[in-house]
This record gives sequence, structure tokens and C-alpha cells, in this order.
Amino acid sequence: MLKWCAHCQQFIGEMPPHADYGITHGLCRKCAGERPDLLSGDEYAHAVALRDIFQSLFSAGRRSDFDAAGPLIDQAIAADCRPVDILVGMIAPMLYQIGDAWERGTLTVEGEHEFTAFAERVIDLVEARMRLAWSQPERPAGDRRYLLMNAPGNTHVVGIRILGLWLHNKGWPIRHVDDGTLFDALTELSPADEPKTLLVSIALPEQREAVAALVERVLALPVPSRPDIVLGGYAVKTGQVPRIRGAKLAADISALGLD
Repeated sequence: MLKWCAHCQQFIGEMPPHADYGITHGLCRKCAGERPDLLSGDEYAHAVALRDIFQSLFSAGRRSDFDAAGPLIDQAIAADCRPVDILVGMIAPMLYQIGDAWERGTLTVEGEHEFTAFAERVIDLVEARMRLAWSQPERPAGDRRYLLMNAPGNTHVVGIRILGLWLHNKGWPIRHVDDGTLFDALTELSPADEPKTLLVSIALPEQREAVAALVERVLALPVPSRPDIVLGGYAVKTGQVPRIRGAKLAADISALGLD
């Protein structure tokens, strides 16, 4: 389920059951200290508005109605949702829902491609809003650096793009790589840039074998160039990827521990 703060409307993270993309509410750490009255009419109205925006945005995506997306994004921001939370708390879960529909055979390949194209345009829209609000400075040299890549064979770029924007919004230095540029990037980074984490997005279980081979090559690197490895993506979220030695599985973005 998707957990949002009932008071400040920030996305908190996901919680079991991960296959349920309904919205539930709680309090983020900051608001928990303020002890707001969650039974007030304003708090309830905010929760209902958030749910309605999510459902309307998903419906617009199924219709490929991009014209409806802009006003919905503006409504979400007017309801005090941060643009980055719209990405990780609305757009990303919609992509997982589409993945579920495709896997069950209730969505055609063409329909999946149309929704992905819609999502990419919406991300462009949200990213533009994010750039207006960005104020978080990049963290100092020597702090953790993140390298982001898709699993070999995973051509879906939307999920890893959302993750990159989320990390950038928090001030973490990031670099997008692929299996052709990863090892050059790891050797180019100076010791001052360590520690490093490699985040790999796996869309389908059949990509596991290639990822396992990649992980083995990364683990063979000398310690100064060797990053921590975290695997995520649709196949991990849905439990279709068994654990790979030397890598951590992250079913959702909150598993990174960067709240």
C-alpha cells in the first residue's frame, strides 16, 4: 500500500501488501512530533483529495489523456503535495499497476507502451515543477554516491529515471550508467567519492541471470572501486527474483533507508 502523511501530504513510503496500490495514511516523523488532529475536517478532505487525484491521474493514463494530466498535477501541488512525492507516490505505483495488468494479460503490449509514453511526458511535467522548487544543495564530496542502471535487457527507463530524480531531490550525487559504461565509471571515481552504491532495476525475472553475472563481475573489483549493490524494480517488488549473493534486494524505495 502507499502510505502518505495525513497532515503534510508527503509520501512516506510503501508498506505490505506491496501488490495493493491503495492509499493509506499515517504521520511522517516531523508531523508525528506535532501531534495534529487527524479527525479534523481539513485532514479528512486532504486525504480524500489525494485519493481522487491518484485515481484520476491513473484513469487519464489509461486513456493516454495527457491534456488532463497537467491540471491534475497542479491540483496535487495545490493540495501541498511535493512534486517529487507525486513521482514516487503516484506515477511509480501506476507503472507497477500497468505491469501487473500486462502480466495478467489484461493489457496489450500496445497499451503498455502507450501508458509508458504517457508516464514519460508526465515525468517531464513534474520534473519541470521540481526544478522550480529545488533548493537542496548537493551533499559534500566523500558522501555516498549512487550509480543507477537498468538490468541488461531492461529497456524500461521510466522507473530508474524516477529513482534518479528522487535521489537528486535529496541532494545525493547520482550517475546513470549501463552495462557498457558501468566499469569505466567505477574506476573513474576517485576515493573521495566513496562510498558508492550501485542500484540496478530488474523488470522481468528472466533478467536475473544477466544481473547475477554483472554482480559477480562487480564483486571481483578491487575494494576502492567496488560499490554496494542494491537490486530493485518490478521483478524484485513482486518477489520474482531470488536473492543474489553480494546484493541487497529492495522491494520499494523506502528500503534504501534515506528518509
